[in-house]
Amino acid sequence: MRRVASLAALFLRSRILGRAIPLIASVKLTYRCNLSCSACPFHRLAATPGTHMDWATATGSLDTLSEMGCPIVVFEGGEPLLWSDGEHTFTDLARYARERFVCTAATTNGTLPLDVPTDVLWVSLDGTRETHNLLRSGSYDDVMASIRSSRHRRLYVHTTLNRMNFQELPEMVRMVSGMPTVSGITVQLFYPYNRGEENLALSVQQRREALAGVLRLKRQGFPVLNSSWGIHAMMDNTWTCRQDLLVNVNPDGSVSQGCYVKDRSDVVCSQCGFTPVAEASGAFSLRPGAIVAGLRIFL
Repeated sequence: MRRVASLAALFLRSRILGRAIPLIASVKLTYRCNLSCSACPFHRLAATPGTHMDWATATGSLDTLSEMGCPIVVFEGGEPLLWSDGEHTFTDLARYARERFVCTAATTNGTLPLDVPTDVLWVSLDGTRETHNLLRSGSYDDVMASIRSSRHRRLYVHTTLNRMNFQELPEMVRMVSGMPTVSGITVQLFYPYNRGEENLALSVQQRREALAGVLRLKRQGFPVLNSSWGIHAMMDNTWTCRQDLLVNVNPDGSVSQGCYVKDRSDVVCSQCGFTPVAEASGAFSLRPGAIVAGLRIFL
């Protein structure tokens, strides 16, 4: 109930008082990664300065987010579970965050032990074995072994649909939905950062076909956590983006409120595939499905 009350208070301050309080923070701790996935632009930057936080930068960024009133923090990378600075590990940072936020989460490539002290953990799985291995550095067997052995209480499988894998989603969903360690499945669409991965972008027709497939799986009772409203919104791409609900932290410690892509690539709204943004925007606009989806995922 405390978490629900905190989110309700944020909503009231934002809607009634007109304050631009962020709902979700994306904290990129590092661009370092143990994989070199073809769809990811960030590991390509790992050798450049300012691409790995130290402890002081990381905790200072979290303090800034807390002061802004942001309730939900999602750690990203690179590979966030690889993060360390001296004697401090990701576990230390996750515990620091849990003392300050309503919900803490991380998204991981799944090749490392998954029993980390976040409230939510997303594991990326981008197709059946052959396709996932092509997209994600041959990591399929390691990822599946990690999922099977995990004791994390709220582990979600997350798939980014692209030109190579969108037709495999039904087979993948049927497989993971039967795994007792998986609490649900979330889906988003690939966004091209124009760093050599643009060939993975879905055409307009493929985008609609992919999302129609997600909707069918949800209607068939599979644990797809995206709301029906959110899926339709992304299909038509006519939803109102509430970008002030987002705040982004880069590995150099810089903090910016607004679009996830801002300062990372060109912002092309027609190609947006960030379903979490659509769901957050829908919840702010009092779309019941989006509100329920957010509560199911984070609370």
